[in-house]
Amino acid sequence: MRILLVNPWIHDFAAYDFWLKPLGLLYVGAYLLSLGHEVHLVDLLNRHDPDIRGFTRVPRDKFYGTGKFPSRTLEKPEVLKKIPRKFKEYGAPEEFLLKELEDFGRADLVMVTSTMTYWYHGVWKTIKVLKENVEAPVVLGGIYTRIIPHHALRSPADAVFPYQDLEKLPRFLEARFDLKVGQKDLDWFEDLDPAYELYREVGYLVFTSSVGCPFRCTYCITPKMWRFRKRDPVKVARAVERYVEMFGVKDVVFFDDAFLVDADKTKKLLRELIGLNLEVRYHLPNGIHTRLLDRETAKLMKEANFKTIKLGYETSGRLQDETGGKVHDEDLIRAVEILKGVGFTSSEISAYIMVNMPWQRPEDVIRAIDLCRSLGIGINVNEYTPIPGTQDWQELVRRGMLDPGIDPLLLNNTVLPFWWEHGMDYETVRRL
Repeated sequence: MRILLVNPWIHDFAAYDFWLKPLGLLYVGAYLLSLGHEVHLVDLLNRHDPDIRGFTRVPRDKFYGTGKFPSRTLEKPEVLKKIPRKFKEYGAPEEFLLKELEDFGRADLVMVTSTMTYWYHGVWKTIKVLKENVEAPVVLGGIYTRIIPHHALRSPADAVFPYQDLEKLPRFLEARFDLKVGQKDLDWFEDLDPAYELYREVGYLVFTSSVGCPFRCTYCITPKMWRFRKRDPVKVARAVERYVEMFGVKDVVFFDDAFLVDADKTKKLLRELIGLNLEVRYHLPNGIHTRLLDRETAKLMKEANFKTIKLGYETSGRLQDETGGKVHDEDLIRAVEILKGVGFTSSEISAYIMVNMPWQRPEDVIRAIDLCRSLGIGINVNEYTPIPGTQDWQELVRRGMLDPGIDPLLLNNTVLPFWWEHGMDYETVRRL
């Protein structure tokens, strides 16, 4: 079969290419390639695709391959009309997509991925354009479909695949569309690498050495989406080597939710990366668990040339225990001491702090900021988003503080402070 994979547009008030790659879609591509199908990828968010530059100006990279997306101002959806900010479409222009479709020609199947639930507006538009120009069934998958499948079923797609196990995909497609997909006995995460060979050019590479997380933080959906497991470190390192040599990139990113869990495998992976001597920079942007960091791991990270270390701190005060007890102030202090002790600089270490968490006070955020300042590390203040299915979500719904049928567009962390009366208002969030 001829199969087209599409990473859709983002519709939002703001978006930045902070090492965004559709890993799930790339694993789908790898699985379909292993079954012998012809697979083509259109990534509307790949700023480094040389062909996009023929249709629009692409902003230059800012640091380590990250940067601004090309964008266009859109009319705001009705539910967002009162939000005093510009609503935009981020990614390649529609003309680029149409040219890609023309060049690919006949398709037997189109598969579209998704991430943030409140980005569904861009996902739906992508599907509409595809259905207007391709005579093939369009299947929607990804994180959005797994978090709120009932909403995804309202999309223009011909079918929704809300599962994490790729082994279910052939039977699903054959039952829905009578397609001859085939079957293969493999473990998609252990046996496959994300199919970066589907790209013409990339500016960085993203991998994950594990899926899931054993912690149960009240604000996080990860434990409900994946059972935690760690891939064989040798296989991870081989994938890094393969694609670094293929594309010649200088930045490699690990987007694990629990990179430090299973310390033996983490250290083995770091030693494998050191042994490759690829002369690249490594990054950990997802917030590592400070309590799990030890000096040996930190030394290996330094030797491997990690340049971005984000620490998951989130908040100070009583909410540290009430949201799951993942981290306390003393854990952050100890982790920073270890990292600086092995040679990491203040510019390489920063901590995530959430603002507008349920029942969080402004002083909780201020104390967290002050602690990070006293430690001499960077501060990343992120606005909280209530995610359907999390413990927070269930409690907010139970108390009548959130409508379970709310339009996901209103759950955007940019939008929340403008209307949610149970959290901090816009001026407070802006001040923090």
